[in-house]
Amino acid sequence: MLNLTNLVKEYKQTKNKQIIEQIYAELKVTVQQKAKFIYYHKWYPMNLYHPCKYCRNCNKLNDIPKSEYSIICKECNICKCIKGFFNLKKDNLCEYQDVENDIWLEILRNINNFDITKDFNTYLFSCLWEFIPSFITKDFIKSLSHKSLIQEDEEGNETQIDIPEEQEETKPKPSIQEILKVCKTDIERKVCKLLLESPNLSQEELAEKLGTYQMDISRIINKLRKRLKKFV
Repeated sequence: MLNLTNLVKEYKQTKNKQIIEQIYAELKVTVQQKAKFIYYHKWYPMNLYHPCKYCRNCNKLNDIPKSEYSIICKECNICKCIKGFFNLKKDNLCEYQDVENDIWLEILRNINNFDITKDFNTYLFSCLWEFIPSFITKDFIKSLSHKSLIQEDEEGNETQIDIPEEQEETKPKPSIQEILKVCKTDIERKVCKLLLESPNLSQEELAEKLGTYQMDISRIINKLRKRLKKFV
C-alpha cells in the first residue's frame, strides 16, 4: 500500500472514479480482515450506549485487567445498566456484508476529510482502530431486548442471556409501490427493481448490470436501507 497516499491525493484533486476502484483494490484484503474480526469475533457490551453512573464511579474495576471486566460486572448487584455482551454473528444481528459495506463508507468519509499534507495510511488505521459499525446505535441496542443473546466466555463456553421482550405492534409488509416511492433517483429505482426480482444478486453483479461501480451500489443500498427503516 505504498502508493495509497498518492492515490487518495490524486482522487481528491481529480474526483476520478477509476482511482476509487484502485483504492478499493489496495484496501480490499485489509477491509475484509477488519470486517471478519468485527462480525465473527468482537463482543460488544450491552451498555455501550447506556452509560451508568454506578459503572463510571465503580471502584471494583481499579487495578483489574480489562479482560476480567465482564466477569466483575456480571456479578454486580448495584449496577443499573443493561448487562451482558453481544456478537453480531452469533446473535444473528446483521449480515457480514453489512459490516464490510459500513467500513467502506467510513473509508470514503475518511478520504473526504483527509488532509493531503499527511500520510493516509496512518490517518486511516487510526480512524479504523476502534471502529464501531454506524448501525450500532441506541435504537439498535434497544432492539436487542427482543432477542435471546448468547455470550461466550474466555474458555469458549457459551451461555444464554435471556432478556424479556417488550410488546410491539407488528407492521404490515410494504408493497412494491411503497418501496419504490423511497427511491429518489433513476438508478435507485433500478437497484430496487433488480433486488425485488432477484434478492440474491451480489453488489458486484448489480454494478455490472447497471454499468457502474460496486462502491456506488454499496452507497445506494445503504441510503435505501435508512429510508426503508420506517417499514421495519
